[in-house]
Amino acid sequence: MRNSQTKKLVEISILVALAFVLDYLANLFMGWFWPNGGSISISLVPLAIIAFRYGWVAGFTGGFVMGLLQLLTGAYVIHPVQLLFDYPLPYAVLGFVGFFASKVNHTTGSKRMIYIWVATGVASFARFVCHVISGVVFFSEYAGSQNPWVYSIVYNAPYIIASYIVSALLLTILYQGYSSQLVLKDSVNQTVKTI
Repeated sequence: MRNSQTKKLVEISILVALAFVLDYLANLFMGWFWPNGGSISISLVPLAIIAFRYGWVAGFTGGFVMGLLQLLTGAYVIHPVQLLFDYPLPYAVLGFVGFFASKVNHTTGSKRMIYIWVATGVASFARFVCHVISGVVFFSEYAGSQNPWVYSIVYNAPYIIASYIVSALLLTILYQGYSSQLVLKDSVNQTVKTI
């Protein structure tokens, strides 16, 4: 039991670190395009693998930790609530892909692909909502005479949608080719026992 818990913790830690590095690199190369934050990132891929393997709580926690790590790399903070809605919370909600873990882990082919795209779509939309709320409440002065809701939606939608598409595509490819390594055998047995 202890070895499996240690293995789980190590896997989650490595995947969170990978998500952080992928997001950091995306910000380095694309940060100039969205000067007030945001980039096309595939950090959802390792966070989704956590959630698909260990459930939404592990995914939510891993994303939250990843968001906290971002605070160490020069976060722009103007208010504690803005900090929450721009850093830990948007990445934590990416763990919601774990709500579809049993579907992803127990189907194959096109059904699995559909569940991956739906799961990452739901999680990406939740992240989008967090960033839009932050934009409306704390960055509305950048909207000028434009409606702050429209401004925040137009600013955040392109990089969230692009990140979603690229991440879902990569996850589909990974699960098509490496499902035997990505799907935990224990999760299959546990789900079968509960049905």
